[in-house]
Amino acid sequence: MTTPAGFKGLLFPCECVSSRPGGYSDPWAEITRNRLLPNGTKEEILNVLAQEPKTITQIAEALRLSAPTVHTHVSEMLRSELLREAVEWEKTHPAERYYEPNFPVFRSEECAEFRTLCEEMSRDLVTLFEKQRQKMERAFRKTGLAEQGWELSDVTQCLFANMYRGARCRLEQKGLLSSRKKHKNGAHWIFWAEELERKEHKR
Repeated sequence: MTTPAGFKGLLFPCECVSSRPGGYSDPWAEITRNRLLPNGTKEEILNVLAQEPKTITQIAEALRLSAPTVHTHVSEMLRSELLREAVEWEKTHPAERYYEPNFPVFRSEECAEFRTLCEEMSRDLVTLFEKQRQKMERAFRKTGLAEQGWELSDVTQCLFANMYRGARCRLEQKGLLSSRKKHKNGAHWIFWAEELERKEHKR
């Protein structure tokens, strides 16, 4: 990446939209940056395999795709480590190779176990953010942003993102959050998925 002489360059909201490497990223950003899920087909495969491990033939039948097409996608997802072979499943079906997501998938009932706790912590965070409003306004007035026509509300998303990332880094340092992992293709990411609530399936 090149920048004008004497200019250090910009940090954009997410590394997934920038060519600048390292240090300013959400844990899953390199999924996008490395185009590991570039189209809906790979996402559909993950949705099928989240129910239970399947073979390439079974995936092809479920999605009404050709087996060679599915084989290509599965091979790519194995290389990127979005998929893995379901070893335990294969022990009971030794003639076939079965595949499953290579990241945690929360069932809707499992999400419910955490939902109340997450809502409680999010309310605490909102309260903290509200309490800091006057300090944010004072800091904003010391910048030149108001003279450019911007208001505090135009930059609060940036402030929240930096607060969130700062908290994440501190929690990683304390061992309370896992750090991004380097995968075989060189990408660093942590990924997960959550099943939609049952009522949303019925729509």
